[in-house]
Amino acid sequence: MKLRLFHKLVLVMVLVSALPMALLGWRLISLGQAGVRTAIQELHSTMADKLSSEFKSYIRSADGSLRSAMAAMLLMDWENKQTLLSSLLETRRELKEISVLSKEGKELVKILSPYGDSKGSLKSYASVPDLRKALGGSRAISLDEKGSSAVFYYPFGKDMVLRSVLDISSFIAGLDLKKVGEGGFPLILDSSAKPIAWPADIDSGEAAAAAGWRVSGVAVKALSIGSMEFENQSGRAMLAAYAPIPDLGGAVVVAQPLEGAYRYADFVRRQAVYAVLVFLALSLAAAWMFSRSLAKPITAIALAAESVAAGDFTRRAEVDTSDELKDLGETFNKMIGQLKSYSDMQVDRIIREQKNTEAILFSTEDGIIMTDLAGRVQLVNRKARSVLGLGQANPVEGKPLPELIADAGMKEAVSDVFNSRKESYFREIEVSLEHSCRVFRCFSTPITAPGHAEPIGRLVAFNDITLDKELARIKDEFLHSITHDLRNPMGAIKGFVEFLVKEIPGPVNAAQKKMLVSIDRAAFRLLGMINNILDVAKVEAGKMEVKLVPLNLRETATRVIELMESLGQRKQLRFELEGDKDAVVNADQGLMERMFTNLIGNAIKFTPENGVITAGISADDSTVTAWVRDTGDGIPPEYLGKVFEKFEQVKGQKAGGTGLGLTICKYAAAVHLGRIWVESEPGQGAKFLFSFPRNLEKDEAGQVVVRQAAK
Repeated sequence: MKLRLFHKLVLVMVLVSALPMALLGWRLISLGQAGVRTAIQELHSTMADKLSSEFKSYIRSADGSLRSAMAAMLLMDWENKQTLLSSLLETRRELKEISVLSKEGKELVKILSPYGDSKGSLKSYASVPDLRKALGGSRAISLDEKGSSAVFYYPFGKDMVLRSVLDISSFIAGLDLKKVGEGGFPLILDSSAKPIAWPADIDSGEAAAAAGWRVSGVAVKALSIGSMEFENQSGRAMLAAYAPIPDLGGAVVVAQPLEGAYRYADFVRRQAVYAVLVFLALSLAAAWMFSRSLAKPITAIALAAESVAAGDFTRRAEVDTSDELKDLGETFNKMIGQLKSYSDMQVDRIIREQKNTEAILFSTEDGIIMTDLAGRVQLVNRKARSVLGLGQANPVEGKPLPELIADAGMKEAVSDVFNSRKESYFREIEVSLEHSCRVFRCFSTPITAPGHAEPIGRLVAFNDITLDKELARIKDEFLHSITHDLRNPMGAIKGFVEFLVKEIPGPVNAAQKKMLVSIDRAAFRLLGMINNILDVAKVEAGKMEVKLVPLNLRETATRVIELMESLGQRKQLRFELEGDKDAVVNADQGLMERMFTNLIGNAIKFTPENGVITAGISADDSTVTAWVRDTGDGIPPEYLGKVFEKFEQVKGQKAGGTGLGLTICKYAAAVHLGRIWVESEPGQGAKFLFSFPRNLEKDEAGQVVVRQAAK
């Protein structure tokens, strides 16, 4: 539904003027009511706390006198104890009687207050629960059945209890309990929430009903002062505050009907609502009149703006007022004249920029296709037409991209790239052109307009990487041929050096033997580099064969350490082996030995003198994990993800080798359906780990798979 400008102005004026006042009035009303409620709740809470504090002071005064008397009696004989208790009863009129009980609860000694009417016969209190609590070493206090006396039980000496009766009826009478406000009154509850005292002018039946109030149950269990609203048995809303009397297990409750407590707050709210309604009516009338004076000229300007938006620059806004709106209309008419001149200039500029953009797109050597989000082609440059086999004159705009590609393989690749939302995703496509066979990298990316986050289409590009592929092939062939040419003479050099070290041709002195050992080590390292290059070439050509046999991984690690231990003697390195001794797995023995050889060789190279190199194995029912840890300088964080790539070495550290050892390790882990990773912090050494399934086998096609457990 479309609102007219006049109605919108009225609505805005009402919202701007009346709504804030209404909200402010409502807020002030709420704050006023909250203030009144808070004041009443605080009044009730203060009264409850005062009564509770007087109760606690009365109880604790008697408790202090009794404890002082007990402390003195422990140093006296029985005659003096009785004298002391008699004196205590004479001086504290509120104490009715004091007796000493045996552990069975029988009264051994009983002294009555000279001011009371208690009988002097000895009794037994074996069934009283407080007796057991006192025998356990804790003081116990409870009210009698009438609620007129508090009975104290104290542990006294060995297997005895001191019992004392404190009169609280006279204390309660002195509290002068009175009504509170309209219909409110205080109550004193015992530990079972039963009322034991209330104002004299309150009906006893009304007071007795308080035992069933929800606040009464909450009050006797509370640990601190509180307040709440509730409904009594007749459904009447009540406001109550309470304060616990911990010594008696009871509480003081001050309750009042809600309508009486909040009567003044309701009156203030009604008056404020009347005032707000009157102000709203006045605001609406003023907004109506003001909006009428604004709507007509603004409507005239809006109609002129619609004509300009439709391309008609001849329409003018007619505003006949004597205020700023007339200036606005005249300025708007001047703007229309300027827009007409600017529009005429922009048409020529847009045509020129469009031709420049088309020239750039059609002269680039990369194929470019621009589509909308549904895949309909909007633009195809010359190179893309050539790659897709489209004639330069064939119309393609508006057609779905897959329908323009005749070759099934290319159609599948382009559709895959177009529909993928993976970052940096691409496919390589081999295309046979008229005079050559070219390789293109096809990728897709969303097209977004400047200043907008949502894409308006997608761009598919074809980047010619034929030269890059050819250079990579030439490099691989060179490495393959040069390593084969080096392997045979290096094998011969190593063999003859071993003959000389073993003195088969004749004896050699110590200095000569030391040099021959150095030559043998260098030949071993160089032969390892050549083998690494050959192995990488086999991996990339897909000619590396995997032979799975059962082998003990710890024995394999032990054998490699024994072979390479001599390489670490010059740096006085210590080799350690830890972990599972029975880690038997199905794996390629040569690749496992090469894995440990490359990792331990790296550790020897980067571990300083007197360092430690540790190899370890751990296994569970399904997976085995092995590691090689050193105490070298560690690997910087930015290289942790690069060290397994070809020819990657950490800059700034000691260089050596071909940079292919870890690449072979990565391949060895992958063909065993596992993975390899490194954990390292600079200055804390490095730990290379590889993990793979234990139960590997080859399927009928010769592929390595995990053996399924028998069902």
